[in-house]
Amino acid sequence: MRKIILVLIFLFCIKNIYADIPFNVEIRNIAVNGGTVYIGIYTDEESFKKTKPGRIIAVEPKNAVLIQEIQLPEGEYVIGLLQDANGNGYMDYSKFGIPKEPYGWSNMNGKIPGNFNQLKFRINNQNNRITIPLVKY
Repeated sequence: MRKIILVLIFLFCIKNIYADIPFNVEIRNIAVNGGTVYIGIYTDEESFKKTKPGRIIAVEPKNAVLIQEIQLPEGEYVIGLLQDANGNGYMDYSKFGIPKEPYGWSNMNGKIPGNFNQLKFRINNQNNRITIPLVKY
């Protein structure tokens, strides 16, 4: 009986070490009825360079500000946002490479995104919220 209790305590501790943390992404400057907002979550520099997020969440916004809760394990992430105004499922660019639709990145300063290391942030029990405004050229 004692061994069973010790095993259960051990398993409970392991589960809590690797448990996902509730994390809120606050998205500002949303165009109401302006299309689906896609939240892309990048876990490493390689996926960021290939623009292949490990997870994508689609949200139909009803207000200019949206708070989306996400469950993620502790770690470093980059979050990219797109409001898909024409509903084609991806970012549209002008012939000069300028985005035509609202977008945003975690830790982005101005309208130029930057690289993975500039945009990343850490999620842990003390840091469980980020605000990202959508911008448009």
